[in-house]
Amino acid sequence: MIIQKSIRKFIKDTKAISPIIATLLLIAIAVAASVITYSWVMSMIASQSQQAQTQIRIDAVEFKNSAGLGPDAIALTIRNTGSVAATIESVSITLHEKTTVATLSSKITIQTGSAGTYSFKAGQDNVPASWKWSVQEDYTIRTTCTTGFFYDRLSVSPSSIPSAG
Repeated sequence: MIIQKSIRKFIKDTKAISPIIATLLLIAIAVAASVITYSWVMSMIASQSQQAQTQIRIDAVEFKNSAGLGPDAIALTIRNTGSVAATIESVSITLHEKTTVATLSSKITIQTGSAGTYSFKAGQDNVPASWKWSVQEDYTIRTTCTTGFFYDRLSVSPSSIPSAG
């Protein structure tokens, strides 16, 4: 009996947080979680919006024989059709599942509605000096922007090597 009275007295004397403080803590936690979620969603939307506004296309592809060294260059005319300036980060050319990538040391920025040119050439922008294009082959040319947007174009090389120029 004495033990039961002691336990009851102990339970009565135990203090807990009041319901008002508990409610305020729950509201504060919910508000903090909402603010964190909102900022995360807004940053995702902003980055997706920038990428969606970036659009480029390859208008022309010209296979070249530079300075009589053989078929070692491809000239690209790249047009920005998006609503923001596009910065080209890399150009890759694929033939028979073998890809050669030019990582541009000085990135090309093309303003909205404008066009820029780039020469994919052996010995430049990390392209091996021994790189050559082959006659009458299907090449997949990909230009990639800094936002991650890319554009692919399939081009067929000429049936003969043009004169140097």
